[in-house]
Amino acid sequence: MRLIALLTLAMLLPVQSPAHPLHLSITNITYENGKLNIQMKSFRDDWEIGYFHYHSKPIDFTDPGKREIPWFREYLNNRFRIATGKEMPGLTLEIDTVFLKDDAMTIEMHATVPSSPNSLYIYNTLLIDIFPDQTNLVIFVYKKKETGIKFDMKKHDAEVILR
Repeated sequence: MRLIALLTLAMLLPVQSPAHPLHLSITNITYENGKLNIQMKSFRDDWEIGYFHYHSKPIDFTDPGKREIPWFREYLNNRFRIATGKEMPGLTLEIDTVFLKDDAMTIEMHATVPSSPNSLYIYNTLLIDIFPDQTNLVIFVYKKKETGIKFDMKKHDAEVILR
């Protein structure tokens, strides 16, 4: 838990240099009353580099309209999924808000879980295709119990037991 707290603090500190030394996302997921609330924090410029990687042209995600382009949602949906079964299609994640603070970009989403599953499967390869050192931390909260999961180049998915 200390590592998660330290990394969270690192994400919230303003960065003075043009580049940051960490490639990191932190996602908080709360499952309550059949609904998932998701808050994902990452670095805005990492997304811009990702877009450049695929399209060979710069983009400025400080412009809210640029975050509405299909690539943004498609990339997110392809790299971050939650499902009720390992081979099941992912739940429909609805983006509620995307906002910026300093270099951090926060994406808030929600999803309805259609039944009472015994577990959920999380797939998270956000920005790993761009940055080999990318680390995606997930903190999953269910019935006041927190589970921390680290996703990286070696680990792309995990099961969270709900019983």
